[in-house]
Amino acid sequence: MEPPEEPVEPVRYVGGLADAPRPPAWPFVVLASTLVLVVAGVVLAWNPIRSIGRSAGETLAPYSLVLTAARWSSDEKIAGVPVSFSLTVDNTDQRTINGITLHVTQLDPAWKVVGATSARSAGQINGTSIFFADVIPPGGSATLSVTLLPTRAVDSEIDVTLTPASGATPARIALASGRVLTTLPLGAKVRDPTETDADARLTAIYDPQIPNGEVAVWQIHVANSGPITIDGIRLRFPDTQSAFAFRILPTQASVLPDGRTVQFQTTLPPGGQTILLVGVLPNQTGHFQIPIEVFLGNATQSISAANGGPPLSIDLTVT
Repeated sequence: MEPPEEPVEPVRYVGGLADAPRPPAWPFVVLASTLVLVVAGVVLAWNPIRSIGRSAGETLAPYSLVLTAARWSSDEKIAGVPVSFSLTVDNTDQRTINGITLHVTQLDPAWKVVGATSARSAGQINGTSIFFADVIPPGGSATLSVTLLPTRAVDSEIDVTLTPASGATPARIALASGRVLTTLPLGAKVRDPTETDADARLTAIYDPQIPNGEVAVWQIHVANSGPITIDGIRLRFPDTQSAFAFRILPTQASVLPDGRTVQFQTTLPPGGQTILLVGVLPNQTGHFQIPIEVFLGNATQSISAANGGPPLSIDLTVT
């Protein structure tokens, strides 16, 4: 075999495929920007998203509470006198309650919400909704108290719900009877005040020995211990006869025509106190035991001491 012939001319490289073109950068910039915006949006919207999720969870599975106590501050509900109701609930749910809102869903216009408190915080009143900032862990309890003012006599029902935090779904409340409710009904019958509702604590301060013919001053300390406001006080001295004459010291007092009764134009709210000054001019010597009858407001009967007698008595010697 003969060897191949040598090429006449050397082989030369005359060209080929060029480098592949570089892709544009803008899709990567757009993708990165989109990811940044998505992450930022999730961060900013996390609380609303979490709130929506929590609300959805509460709607599907409402919180569970047990009502262990429900009471009014007084069996007697009197027009014009504030009265409170309190509810004690146990958290039997597996979730912690971060604040609770009491909604008064039915309230006669005769009632006004004037205060609210719990053992841990003051209630934040917004119309007929009251928020308590109490944190109630599973197995914990809270007592919620609401003060109402009845402005007139009325026989009504007050309905309330308890909603964890600021949610919209009322909790399920189990009663001792075994019933489970979302709305608690509270019956409330209010009456008009009567004169027997007024009461007061009285103390007489005086010099037990005074000279004849000189004006002495008796101090009658009065504290309103009843539930209603006292408008006016009358002190009557039934056994003074002609041995004493009364002198008017304060301008708000007057001696009535019978000569034995002193009228004071004073107003005392529940818990209020005042001092009544009575000027007495003796015109006869001797030892006197002087009972004082006390009429509060427009009462026709004097209030009584524990023994049924007059609430005050002056043991006096005139020399």
